[in-house]
Amino acid sequence: MKTTLDKYITERVKQIREEKGLTREQVDNKLGFAPESNYVSHVERDDEKSYNLYHLNELAKIFGCAIADFLPHPPQKENSLKEYRDYIAEARRKAKEEREKQKK
Repeated sequence: MKTTLDKYITERVKQIREEKGLTREQVDNKLGFAPESNYVSHVERDDEKSYNLYHLNELAKIFGCAIADFLPHPPQKENSLKEYRDYIAEARRKAKEEREKQKK
C-alpha cells in the first residue's frame, strides 16, 4: 500500500518525466533496470511499489532537478507515518493469520 506521500511522489515523478519527454522505458534504462523489468511502469500503476531514496536521487540526476522537487511543499497535513505504521501492522496481522492457517 502506498501512503499519501508515496502517491504524491509517484505522481510528481511522472509529471516531471512527461515534461522532460522521457518514456518509462527510457527512465528504466537510465536507472539501470533491465528492459523487461518495467519498473517505472509498475511504480506508476501498482499500489505496492514505490520509489526509495536511491531512486529519487538518481531520478533527480536524470531529470536535472533536486530531490526536493518530488516532495510536497508545504509538507502534507496527512499523517503518512501513521498510514505506514497501520499498513505494517495490518501486514503483520495477515502474515500471522496465514502462518496459523498453515499449521492446521
